[in-house]
Amino acid sequence: MRKILSTLILAAACATATASPDRAPFEVQGVLEQQKQIRAEVEAGKGAYGGLDANARRELTTRQERLVKLLEGRRYEDLSESERESAHGDLAWIAQAARSDEEKLICERVRPIGSNRVERVCKTASQRRKEQEARGQDPELLRQQGRPTM
Repeated sequence: MRKILSTLILAAACATATASPDRAPFEVQGVLEQQKQIRAEVEAGKGAYGGLDANARRELTTRQERLVKLLEGRRYEDLSESERESAHGDLAWIAQAARSDEEKLICERVRPIGSNRVERVCKTASQRRKEQEARGQDPELLRQQGRPTM
């Protein structure tokens, strides 16, 4: 139960972090503790992170090591802007690793009509599918025709 709660807290923190351009600060000690719990799940092969394939486990371990090295002995306020971006990016990836394919975020860079500014738009696979269906586009049919699905 504690593992699920900590995973949900991490996911909520990461969702908040990825949802807005100015990312919310996080409690460094809490993040480090969550990473220890996630590492234990991975090593035990249990919990939300227990079923990761070898490549995902390797990537998770790499990102956790980088995150721990960056955060240990520091406060959020001590991090530079680029370090904060890196930490938020790693936290977002780690949170996504435990999600099923339907829950995973798919991000793309889009240029809104009438603008030269590129924006990052992230949606879950199920959200993208629902939008396509609402527009009357069948993703499977588009794929068969060799056209992009989004």
